[in-house]
Amino acid sequence: MNVDQVKRDVKKELNKTPLNQELSPGTTGRRWTPPGGLKSHNEKIHRESKIADDHKDLPISFSKPNKPKGRSNYVKCDKCDYVTSATTVTVGMVCPECHNFSTVSEVEVE
Repeated sequence: MNVDQVKRDVKKELNKTPLNQELSPGTTGRRWTPPGGLKSHNEKIHRESKIADDHKDLPISFSKPNKPKGRSNYVKCDKCDYVTSATTVTVGMVCPECHNFSTVSEVEVE
């Protein structure tokens, strides 16, 4: 038997084992239930993060980052000249037309 064929057969059989199968969401329960219940645990996290935000001078914050304010330009792919809309700070992208990563150039719209 060919060594490569044996490797492929072993790999195929290992992928069939339950340890290598991905579980769908909700198949198993939680691994750990906090004392007092999940609702109490979540309320405690929210309460403590609010206290930290209000009363402590921490170098981090627990809030969501700000979203861009809608500043966008038209840019074109330097490989295939596909034109699309992107934010003003975009310098490269995976082009939806040619499916390659390339730099982009700003396009003047009249």
